[in-house]
Amino acid sequence: MNAEKSTKEAYKSYFIFNNQRTLSTISPSELSITETDECSIFVDKTRRYDNQIVIHRGYTPEKLEEHLGLFHSSYWPEIAIEPQANTPEIQTWLSNRGFSPAYDHEFLELQASHYQAIASASESISIEHWDHSKADDFLALLKTSGLECTDDIWNDKRSLYCTDTFRCYIATIDGKPCAWTTSYLHNDHGILANAYTQESHRHKGCQSALLRFRIEDAISLGIQVLLTDVMPNSTSSKNCKSVEAVS
Repeated sequence: MNAEKSTKEAYKSYFIFNNQRTLSTISPSELSITETDECSIFVDKTRRYDNQIVIHRGYTPEKLEEHLGLFHSSYWPEIAIEPQANTPEIQTWLSNRGFSPAYDHEFLELQASHYQAIASASESISIEHWDHSKADDFLALLKTSGLECTDDIWNDKRSLYCTDTFRCYIATIDGKPCAWTTSYLHNDHGILANAYTQESHRHKGCQSALLRFRIEDAISLGIQVLLTDVMPNSTSSKNCKSVEAVS
């Protein structure tokens, strides 16, 4: 499998996993996936945020119009356009149909062999990897960020959290958890996501420390390629780029 296809397979696997683990509903998933060289289409009327069209290349407004017919207006899709597919024709069509830009994502890739460790800016931050025995504690931590989850939903989804595949990491200061993040492993790829720092502990270096710990943990497990997406020109983008050795 070539590198581009391996990356797409990793992201697809992660999408399916997120569709399963969502804590917003206990309804069984009805996810369907259609893939071509031009696009990937994800449809699930049971999950509001799992309806997407990802345009890869060579896509026309006519095809987009056809594929929109797969969705109902109550779960209208997010449309993501990869840089090589972003044409004025597509942009005009989207604008005419009422779609508007919401945010830009910068997708980053790090080869394990290019990783360079950067010394921590703070010795007061400790990082822990929580295994499945800490799943309930992880949920309690998530709830401090405003997450709502019923007992029935958690009992149904608990087995998917803090596992060998969906790995959860916690930053503590003075023994108190204050930031967390995750990684998802698929074959020799690792996807870094879900970073959150409690407001009172932001700008102290928690996410930088968590980033380094996650990368080194993944590499120790045989991961060869690390993937993430960030907001362009953000602190997250800067942190991620700082760990790649410049040749």
